[in-house]
Amino acid sequence: MGKVLAVAAAVGLSIGLAPAASAGEGPALVHATVTNDCKLNVRTEPQLSGTLLATLTCVNYTTCVNLETAPEEPCGKPVVGGEYTCVGGKNTQVKDNRWLEVAWRAPKPSYVAAACASFRK
Repeated sequence: MGKVLAVAAAVGLSIGLAPAASAGEGPALVHATVTNDCKLNVRTEPQLSGTLLATLTCVNYTTCVNLETAPEEPCGKPVVGGEYTCVGGKNTQVKDNRWLEVAWRAPKPSYVAAACASFRK
């Protein structure tokens, strides 16, 4: 019994000393914007014809599947898909075809329109 406790203590100690992840190292959180009436659709495919799975609001989130590759790509490289329109970050009408993979129904893929989304790290 003493050997088991010693091994458990050693394992616990090594886990306890492992460095914690720094802020910003994990995937970003995605949500809707006020400029789009707090609505951001999550779809099964990167196109408007993909089945609607859910509509995110300004206060509920989903997680990006990919990590940030640059400040302008908080969910990594976008997927090119079907075209959509929405009100973009500068409060102007945007026509775009970039979609972001999100973890709404992992492991199956799901997507949100990149130009219509807002992010929180």
